[in-house]
Amino acid sequence: MTLSTTNAHAPARSKVKLLIIAGKLAVTAACFWYLSWQIDVSAVSSSVRLFDVRWATLAILLAMLQIPLVAVRWRAILEALDAVNRRITNASIVAITAIGLFFAQVLPSMMGEGIRAWLLVRLGCDWRRALTSVVIDRAVGVGLLVAFGFIILLLPSGLSALGGYRDLVLMIYGMLLLAGAVGLLLLPPLIAFLNRMPYLRWVAGLAADVRCVVLSRQRLAIVLSAAAVIHSFSILIIWSLARAQGWLLPSLDAAVLFVIMIGVAVVPVSINGWGLRELAVVALLGRQGIAPEQALVFSVCFGFVLALGSLPGALAWVLYSAVPAKASMECRG
Repeated sequence: MTLSTTNAHAPARSKVKLLIIAGKLAVTAACFWYLSWQIDVSAVSSSVRLFDVRWATLAILLAMLQIPLVAVRWRAILEALDAVNRRITNASIVAITAIGLFFAQVLPSMMGEGIRAWLLVRLGCDWRRALTSVVIDRAVGVGLLVAFGFIILLLPSGLSALGGYRDLVLMIYGMLLLAGAVGLLLLPPLIAFLNRMPYLRWVAGLAADVRCVVLSRQRLAIVLSAAAVIHSFSILIIWSLARAQGWLLPSLDAAVLFVIMIGVAVVPVSINGWGLRELAVVALLGRQGIAPEQALVFSVCFGFVLALGSLPGALAWVLYSAVPAKASMECRG
């Protein structure tokens, strides 16, 4: 492909991206428009006034503590890929992670991941391993979310029935886990197959990087442990916000809400899950007798807590300077 052809395709790709973002904004707006017909605005105001800021502050602190945990997980992946040079220090990884998570809150989440990869490249890592490390890091988070969800929905909880859809969700999660396990087992022949196709060699490279992480057992243990603690903190955030509203929410119910609230946010049809998450929470908690106004405040506050918890990334973006590496500086390996 020539440079002129690439430049000709650039406006078309930009239009597609803008259309995708516009579509997500439309979905988010439509969800909130629908909810506006289901709630009493004065009741929402009452719920906000009764909110206990102390529990909300704890939730924000827990959200901030997730930043270094994500950094630990990501660095373990980079080490498994042998993609760490002397400029990629613990401090730089934490700063870049904070910046990426901040932009993932204020922009579509994939842009935050792209910023992480770009800043890592400026520290001397090559683009391929920078991108694949971010993809693997995100995949680990989503994969463990599915595993957590499958286990949590098997436990006794007043919310786990999911309005009669629990068996369907369990079946979907079970199929995803089985597909993931089979895919990991078949990585060697899959890599060889993909390498024979010129247009799919980048997929083969990604699969090879996944295999490197899986075979590095010590670092894989760090990756999975950090991901598990991150999800556990998310459950604690939900439990803390429930306490902020005066609810004595059982821990298992908080875990089920975690599965729904984070799971919906992963579906890339709205802006970071906004709107869809509120619809799901209002519907689920409504079956437990909780007023839609209270459920809406609870869900919106969860989104605000994640946004406020990412603010260290804004400070890091202002203060941190990743000076581009010299052309001669490359990642090890």
